[in-house]
Amino acid sequence: MRCPRCGRQTVISHVTIRWVQVKGSFLPERGYYCTACGNAFEAAAPARDEFAFRSVHVDAMSDALRRLQESGDIVVVRHKTGVREVLY
Repeated sequence: MRCPRCGRQTVISHVTIRWVQVKGSFLPERGYYCTACGNAFEAAAPARDEFAFRSVHVDAMSDALRRLQESGDIVVVRHKTGVREVLY
């Protein structure tokens, strides 16, 4: 991920960027922090009509992957080249 201010890739994720007090208790809001320019920011929300998958290449289909695919949590795709890819 790149910093929206300076454009460098020196970004740390999942850090507390500010605190919000709700009903007497503090709830942290998590975000991103650029160590180069000191900019704290939240991740950009995807557009409402935009849908994206993340993928990981795997060597073989395991029992755990098979159970996750049966429950509908992931999709395992086998390409014509024989490469297996997990979409989530």
